Amino acid sequence: MARVRKDVWKLPVTQGQVWSDTVLWYARGVGALLSRPITDSTSWNSLGAMHGYDPQLWADFGFVTSSPPTSPLWQQCQHQTWYFLPWHRGYLAAFESIVLDAIVKLGGPADWALPYWNYSDSGDANALQLPAAFAEQQLPSGDPNPLFVSRRYGDGTGNVVIDPRDVDLTPAMRASQFAGSSTRGGSTGFGGPQTDFQHSGSGNGILERQPHNGVHTLVGGFIAGADQNDPHNWGLMSNPDTAALDPIFWLHHANIDRLWQVWLNRPSNHTNPTAANWLTGPPDQTFAMPKPDGTTYNLAAQDVLDTNALGYIYEDTSDPLGGVGRIAARFARLGAPQQAVAAATRPGVAAMAEEKPVELLGANAEEVQLTGGSVDTQVRMDAGVSRKMINSFRTNLSVAAPKEPDRVFLNLEGVRGANDGAAFYVYVNLPQDANPADYPQNLAGVVSLFGVTKASRADDKHGGNGINETLEITDIVDALHLNNKLDLDHLTVRFVPRTKIQAADKISVRRVSVYRQGD
Repeated sequence: MARVRKDVWKLPVTQGQVWSDTVLWYARGVGALLSRPITDSTSWNSLGAMHGYDPQLWADFGFVTSSPPTSPLWQQCQHQTWYFLPWHRGYLAAFESIVLDAIVKLGGPADWALPYWNYSDSGDANALQLPAAFAEQQLPSGDPNPLFVSRRYGDGTGNVVIDPRDVDLTPAMRASQFAGSSTRGGSTGFGGPQTDFQHSGSGNGILERQPHNGVHTLVGGFIAGADQNDPHNWGLMSNPDTAALDPIFWLHHANIDRLWQVWLNRPSNHTNPTAANWLTGPPDQTFAMPKPDGTTYNLAAQDVLDTNALGYIYEDTSDPLGGVGRIAARFARLGAPQQAVAAATRPGVAAMAEEKPVELLGANAEEVQLTGGSVDTQVRMDAGVSRKMINSFRTNLSVAAPKEPDRVFLNLEGVRGANDGAAFYVYVNLPQDANPADYPQNLAGVVSLFGVTKASRADDKHGGNGINETLEITDIVDALHLNNKLDLDHLTVRFVPRTKIQAADKISVRRVSVYRQGD
């Protein structure tokens, strides 16, 4: 019988209104792994190094000696690729089995399962807060709490502050396809763009960008008033090379893994890729994972598609959007007859596939520097291509043949910087001198720079080109058109700091471009 992963905030607490049995056993299991040497593949530090590893930084933090060991299991996480979700699922399953083994040896329950942190649950007043037990410095017994780490800075003072905008699931849940197009400009897909195995260097899939990256940077943060460009001052969760050393990492990724299942369950024909190079991976490359006995085994995406087969299920995979897809949402917004909205919700009415051709609508003229305050840039539009887009928005509200208009994507190309803990909001066509918080309908999304420092280094495998971010702005452009506020000549894009950003962070966007995706 499969074990059940449950929402950490809904577990019954019995110890001082903080500790649930599940979380207390997690702490004990983590403590057992912490006692093992890094040369043991089941140790806490070796498991953390599988996700990312920086020998100098780890030595400075005291995680390894000045002559650190190495392991073929380390530094293999998949980011900005369509292997992001299956690799992390295999990683999570291996970790859970090792912790469970330790818990059972300590006399704990054989049906223990890793809980998840559902920070996007709008019905739970606690959801946006760090689960309480992770802020406790002691266990109920008085012993040190293995779930507490001092390098978890949040807003700079240790207070984790997450806003609903940071964890909005609408963009990810409405993605039509798992894999994004390999052609730049269009959707990167729910699960990421088609790539080979890679540690970074492409565009984030929609779920990876939001909420995955944002939770990393907002939990980890960096020390207030310290040098933001020095990784020694970043929280563990802010840096891919240290993220898995924070015990909250695993609850965060359990939720990301759960959201994969939520997306598949939505009644809109969502499916996993069937391509052989996704199911089995590129030739001679698979996911290498440790077993509780210290031996290793190999996995590919095809081996992790059924969570039941991996020994677990989630207690809640309900749809946060109520099954409403992009077409039905647009029809409802336009005031279409209820029959048309219902018709657009039918399982047979699929939203536009991500592999539709893309066409450049326009781009700005020069690199954008983010130096602390809000920064605007103008994207000049091609009149002819803009007219194609507008014509597609004049979709009839037919019950018999609901049709989706062009999709429109804002691309931030070549984002570079020296602060992995930085984040900013991106707005389109805000009124002059407007308070951005008063215009949620103009918010394109949040961009968190998790992993940007390595991607910006000239000695990185991608030559220091930074990362690319793609934000869908179809609804924003559609609404501007409907309200006669769309200027076919240009769009104004505003970058609003989410965290403290300084000139020394050297955050820049090489080009801001807009593409239409459609026939």
